[in-house]
Amino acid sequence: MPLIHLNLTPDQKLAALALRFYQGLIWYPKPGDHYTTARNDMELYRIAKIEGGRIFTEYCTRPGELTEWPEAGFTTEGFGLRRVWVPPFVLEYTE
Repeated sequence: MPLIHLNLTPDQKLAALALRFYQGLIWYPKPGDHYTTARNDMELYRIAKIEGGRIFTEYCTRPGELTEWPEAGFTTEGFGLRRVWVPPFVLEYTE
């Protein structure tokens, strides 16, 4: 059974940021992926689906309330540059 995550812990947020900005981890978004932003918060988002050139996301605290984004530039343009993938192994990290 998959773990249900609503928000990140400070250690998880720091690990995700380090993977992105220090180790240079590259993310190719797919449905089911979790991500956060470089903001000073613990928000966690999930990609619900990708279709028709659009990516549909949701706050993990509000499942089912979808927000729609263009697939092109989702991680490379404008606000997309601030999106930070949270790989599954980071979500499993609880210390």
